[in-house]
Formats: sequence, structure tokens, C-alpha cells
Amino acid sequence: MTNTTSPQNYTADKNYDSEFCGSIPLHLVNLIQPHGILLMLDKEELRIRQVSENVAQSLHIQPDDILHTLLADYLPAAQFEDLRNKLSNHLSQDKIPFTLHVNTQQQQVTFTALIHPEEDYVLVELEEAKPYEAYSFIEFFQQVKYITSRLKQAASTAEIAQMAADELKRFTGFDRVLVYKFDEQWNGTVIGQAREADMSDYMGLRFPASDVPRQARELYFKNPYRLIPTRQYQPARLVPVINPLTQRFTDLSDCNLRSVAGVHLEYLTNLNIMASMSLPIIIENKLWGLISCHHKQAKNPAYEERTAMELLTAIISTQLSSKERESNITLQAQLRGVHARLLEQVYNSTSFADGLLEGETHILELLSLTGAAVVYEGDVRTTGQTPEPQKLKELVSWLRRNSTERTFATNTLPRLYPNSQDYHQVASGLIALPINREQGEYILGFREEVLQTVNWGGNPDQAIQMEPDGKHYHPRNSFATYQETVKHTSIPWQDEEVAAAEALRSAVLEKIIREKY
Repeated sequence: MTNTTSPQNYTADKNYDSEFCGSIPLHLVNLIQPHGILLMLDKEELRIRQVSENVAQSLHIQPDDILHTLLADYLPAAQFEDLRNKLSNHLSQDKIPFTLHVNTQQQQVTFTALIHPEEDYVLVELEEAKPYEAYSFIEFFQQVKYITSRLKQAASTAEIAQMAADELKRFTGFDRVLVYKFDEQWNGTVIGQAREADMSDYMGLRFPASDVPRQARELYFKNPYRLIPTRQYQPARLVPVINPLTQRFTDLSDCNLRSVAGVHLEYLTNLNIMASMSLPIIIENKLWGLISCHHKQAKNPAYEERTAMELLTAIISTQLSSKERESNITLQAQLRGVHARLLEQVYNSTSFADGLLEGETHILELLSLTGAAVVYEGDVRTTGQTPEPQKLKELVSWLRRNSTERTFATNTLPRLYPNSQDYHQVASGLIALPINREQGEYILGFREEVLQTVNWGGNPDQAIQMEPDGKHYHPRNSFATYQETVKHTSIPWQDEEVAAAEALRSAVLEKIIREKY
């Protein structure tokens, strides 16, 4: 039995992916953050049918006065035609970035805009354009190019994550930048961090899945970033409340301006931060992790900065994917080499059990096992650390009832099969290769228990604090390190190892068939 601290891959005793948090309809809030304006237009005339109540702040027009007017009334004719042509030729529902010069009776206001061509209507997000003086275009390009070249030099996933945190903090000026990686249960571990000295250190800490609930994770596939310039804002409502084209709340899933749940603003308060921005790391169409940026004061990055961060996050995702793929290919090559030697040994041995358990190459090496057993034709043979023969026969009986004809693998056997708790120290991990399931004939591989100390950012059992009414809840108010010792688990099985086990099983079956027939 060995010990590890703050592992990136482990299986938690509990599922912290809260069903309650994951059921809240974040996209139907009918509220936006007030650093921008939202218009809802019909698709035929591009007539304004719904508007955020804060429209008067920038355009000096009251909501009731702008409703039912045409967007064309406020734009230069050439710009309106350009916008209408792009909408006509845009076959997807991807957002169209635009710069709009909006004319009112008092002035012309320039906005950066995102146009959303939805199925039943068009959404227009407007934010006042502000001069961006941090970098010239060439300096801006050079910064992005430099960061990209640094990321390509990284030797590992951890190094990419740390470089990304360092460079994004330097580039954007956020007080703290964290890079999270999700595990299979959607708990996130901080694997890269850059911070100001007076900010809390979260490196290596794990945060429960309820911090980023299911529906929030899904929205990251629709939005390249989530920005909260200040948690101390008064949300702006949409007028009228009900979308007159659908007779429902307007779906704000795609909107960057969408207002934030009050519980998340409370979460930011408890983190002692005023502004935040998060960007998804998406690999092979799966949410791999997040880049989370925190600031102690209000902060609203310019459009140019946000675009650069979106681009850099895509580059970071590509580099992480490439590094993980490279690591997988290396492992596959190593396994193929061992598999070839083991296969030769199996075919040259009197029995396949001799070939697997004896000789210079053995199954322990192929699958990184601490023990192995072959249960075949009423005989039980073992090598390394394994349960007693009688316990092995009982385990096989359980496998016959609860597994399939394919290779079965778990790194938490005592949780699935309580009788194995008696020998959890030598067999917390199991990989089972059925030779003849109906007859209870198996090749069994074991991994010893690895006690894991997991450092959580606050007690995960207190991640959600419900009020007596059972409807309202609050996030935890402490992120102090909370240590959990995870028992009855082994090092997890990698996909490449399971594939190697299945290939070995096929080869053994072929040898048995040849010898019998």
C-alpha cells in the first residue's frame, strides 16, 4: 500500500455534482448585466420587439420609445445593408461580430456588437466601444505570437497549464489566473496558477462539481467566455418580460451579457474577488477544464483583450490535446512492445498460464499489476500479491453475475464488491479478462490500495448550504484547505491499458482454440 497527495485522477467517495444546482434554468433569467444592452429583433424586418431596460443609459431613448421601431432607423444605410446581407448568408447560428454606429437624435454611439441569428428571432448584444491603448496592432500580434511559441515549448500538461496561467496574467492584468482540470466526476483540480502575493493560494486544490454545475458546464459550449466585470451590479430586465414572438422567456444561453445567479455572486464574495472571467478548455468536444481569472477590483477587459483570450484559450486547448495525445501514443508504443514479447512467450509455453505468469516477461509488467491470477479448468494459479484462492473463487462467482464477456476494470473494487474489503490492501484495483465466463474462467489482474490525500478548496460536504425552505441555498463561505483521505482505491486504469488487456485476452483465446481444435 502506497500513499499519494492531491492526485489529479481519483474516484471520490461521493458525487458532488449537485442535481439541485444542475436543474436551475440559468438561460431563462430574463436579466442581463448592465455593462451592455440587449435587443431582440424579428427576422423579417429586423424590428426591435424586446429591449433591456437600461437602453436609455447609452442611447438616451426609453424602452417604450424604441420598441417596435426598425433597427434600420438607427444605423447608416450601408452598415444596415451589410448587416442584413450577413444575416441572409449566415447559415449557422454562430454569432456574428460587428461594429455598429448607432445614431440617436442626440449623438452617434459606436458599439461592439454580437449578432445572434436564432431560430425565431435575432439577438443583438451591444457594448460601447472604448479606445484600446494597451498595445498597437503589431504589439498585440507579437504578444499573442510570443505566448503561442512559449506554449509549444512546454514538455508536459502541467507545464502548459502553468505557462498559460503566467502568460495570461501578464497579458491581461488579472490578479489571479487559475487553470482547472475536471475529473470524471466533474470535480476540478487547479493545475496551474499565477497570482498576486496577497491572494489565496489554490494550487493543487480540488473544487467540487457543484461549483460549476451541469447546466453551467453545458453553456460553455455556447459561449467562448463568461465575464462578470463586477459582482456589485443591478441587473437590467428585458422589456416586455415575455418574448412577444415566442410567448416565452427569451433564451439567453448564447448571450455574454446574461445575468448571473445570485448564489454565484455570493460565491465570488466569499472568494474575496470583485470581477471574474472564465474560459472553457474544450478537447475533442468535451469540457476538459477551465481558465478562471479573478480580480480584486471591478475589471471589464476590452473587446480586443477578450478576443485575444478566446484565441489563446483555443491554442492552449490544442496544445493540451497534443500533449495528452503524445503521452497516449508513447504509452501505446510501450505497451505494444511488452505485448509482443509476452505474446511470443505465451505461444511458446506449454500453457497460456505459464506464459503469462512465468518467464522474463509477464502480465504484471504489461498492465502495471501488483498481483495476477489465472482461474482455469478448476485450477487457480497466482503471482505477486493476490487474495487467497478461496477468495478468488468467490470473486469469480461475483464477476459471472455482474460483468459481461468483455474486459472489466475498476479501481474501486471494495465499493462495487463489499466482500473484497477483507483484502482491499492488495486488490483495490481489478482488471478481469474473461476466458469462459459461464465456466468462471478468468485472468485476473490486481492493483494494491493507494491511500490518497485529497486537498479540497473548502469542505466539499458544505459546498451547498440549504435554507429551511428547501428552495434557497448558499455557497460555502470558507475555501480553507480541507483534507480528505480516500481509501479502497488503486491507481486508475488508463484506456490504453484496458485496450492492451483486451488484445491479450483475444490472443489467449486464439491459443486455446488452436490447442483444442
